[in-house]
Amino acid sequence: MTGTITDIHRTSVVDGPGLRTTVFLKGCPLHCLWCHNPETQSRRIQLGFDPSKCLGCGSCVAACPPSALSLHDGKAHLGRALCTDCGQCADVCPSGALFLYGKEMTDDAVLAEVVKDRAYYDASGGGVTISGGEPMAQPEFTLSLLRKCREAGIQTTLDTTGFFPRQLWERTLAVTDLYLFDYKATDAELHLALTGVPLAPILETLDFLVSRGAQILVRCPMIPGLNDGEDHLAAIAAMERRYPSLAGIEILPWHTMGNSKYAKLGKSLGPGLPAENVSEETKNRYRNFFAGRGCGKVRIC
Repeated sequence: MTGTITDIHRTSVVDGPGLRTTVFLKGCPLHCLWCHNPETQSRRIQLGFDPSKCLGCGSCVAACPPSALSLHDGKAHLGRALCTDCGQCADVCPSGALFLYGKEMTDDAVLAEVVKDRAYYDASGGGVTISGGEPMAQPEFTLSLLRKCREAGIQTTLDTTGFFPRQLWERTLAVTDLYLFDYKATDAELHLALTGVPLAPILETLDFLVSRGAQILVRCPMIPGLNDGEDHLAAIAAMERRYPSLAGIEILPWHTMGNSKYAKLGKSLGPGLPAENVSEETKNRYRNFFAGRGCGKVRIC
């Protein structure tokens, strides 16, 4: 079974319990304005370009079949309209200024990387997290990888948007120990505007997984000025009472760490995004809001 991944990140402490190896897959049905992994939105392998690393050697220009690259003022310039993401320029770039987001790997090859960190999982209560993008955009690969990790005695976590038909979620139950489940907006129209997809199927998935006794940690990206109104905060607080079996609820305040990826992909940041990371003052506002409603499972990350 072969899938397209962007990264295998070791010793993560933010993608589930303990020390974890997080496998990032390409492809996502959502296009959130604040996405900090824009390289995972498209299913296809994409060319990245960091002009600050360019040596101006011209190797890429000679290697580019569609002539999408040219030299100006001692630096390479990429014409995205002509680029086919073939990667031949990346193969010859000596500085890494040109590179590919994504590579094909078999589930066995990924598993071989994951099991290298077994000692860390055993010592910390960690395991593997399949993330993205949306892992279920590559359902057969994701399900096979989860099954093989389970068979190898490794705890499995699925980081998901919840946006797919119930039949797929039925199949995840036997191979998933924990779901990291995104909840992005409460108002249906706002959710559609911010993510590009309707909210109802996601809530249906959450209801289904809860009804089947799944372990779920709800995670809520919080972007000031876009989705941090009191109605949304109140709805998050109400989830603790509606779903008492939840493992927890995490508030993930906006950060700018993924912003540089947009330029490397030739894209622009979504409109209305804050220029800086969420302040401690704003985080304290969130803390006070949930504490005032007696929420014991909500944590500000």
